[in-house]
Amino acid sequence: MNLTVKCMKLDYLLLKPYLKSILLVLLVPLLITFFTGTLFEGLSFAATVMAMTTGYTFSVVEKNNMERFYGFLPAKKSALVIGRYLVIFLMGLLVLLVTLGVQAVILYFKNCAVTLPDMVGTFLLCTILFCIYAGIQIPGYYCYGSIKGKMFMFIPTVGFLLFYYIVRLFMGDIDSFNLSFNTNNAMLLLGGAGVIMLIMILSAAASIHIVQKRRA
Repeated sequence: MNLTVKCMKLDYLLLKPYLKSILLVLLVPLLITFFTGTLFEGLSFAATVMAMTTGYTFSVVEKNNMERFYGFLPAKKSALVIGRYLVIFLMGLLVLLVTLGVQAVILYFKNCAVTLPDMVGTFLLCTILFCIYAGIQIPGYYCYGSIKGKMFMFIPTVGFLLFYYIVRLFMGDIDSFNLSFNTNNAMLLLGGAGVIMLIMILSAAASIHIVQKRRA
């Protein structure tokens, strides 16, 4: 576990130069919320943006030929992979939480009603979307690298558009998409958390298998 945390810190240092750019781009979801008066559209866009940043670490490692450096570290390949997953997913969840909080403040000053069930439901669904996007991308980057695997960068955008298309196809209008649920319904909350954990575990297992097979 200690090695995993150290690997996590190392990957965070690689991402640190990109933080300002990420934060600037994340102003867009807040503008979307301001103009639309809804939580979901802005937060789902934030989930898409954060998922698109999953390739940054791989890009830095590949451009600076740091694979050899990682090979000399006294850590198992699985620890390196899990550390990277923790950085990517924890940053994604943190950004979604902060964005949701700022969105709620914006809507409050716009006199738009925002309830706790709306916030919880929106956050849960957008977190699942982020995990799906990132969970598909990361094994692809481990398999093909950031340069050959550039196609994986478009997965969040395609997923974002596909999700909206499906919602409009079955519901007609995204504004009628009700994300609120009874906060006493612990089963739904646990089910959502279970889906998130399952996606992360399956994706991490696939990435570890790819890394071990490639470096065997």
